[in-house]
Amino acid sequence: MFLVDKMIIGGLRFVFDKIAKAVDQEMNDDRHLLDELLAAQMRLELGEISEEEFAAIEDVLLRRIREIRERRTTPTATEGNLKVTGIEASVGGDEEL
Repeated sequence: MFLVDKMIIGGLRFVFDKIAKAVDQEMNDDRHLLDELLAAQMRLELGEISEEEFAAIEDVLLRRIREIRERRTTPTATEGNLKVTGIEASVGGDEEL
C-alpha cells in the first residue's frame, strides 16, 4: 500500500511540477503581448480602430509588458527554497452503502 501511495504522490508531483513550469513560462513571456501590440498598430493603420481605441489597447499591453519585465528582474525564491507541505484531495463516489 505504501508503494502505491508513493507512486501516486510521485506522479502527481511530476504533473504539478510540469504545470507550474508551463504557467511560469507563460507568465514571463512577453512575446504574445508584443504580437498583440503589433496587430493593434496594423488595425490602426488599416482604419479598423480609432486612435483612442489604439491608445487604450497600447496602454494595457505596455503595462502588462512592464510587469513581466519587472518580474524577470526581481529576485524570487528559487526552486530549492520551495517545499510542498501538504496536499488536500477528495474523491467522490467512494461512499460505503
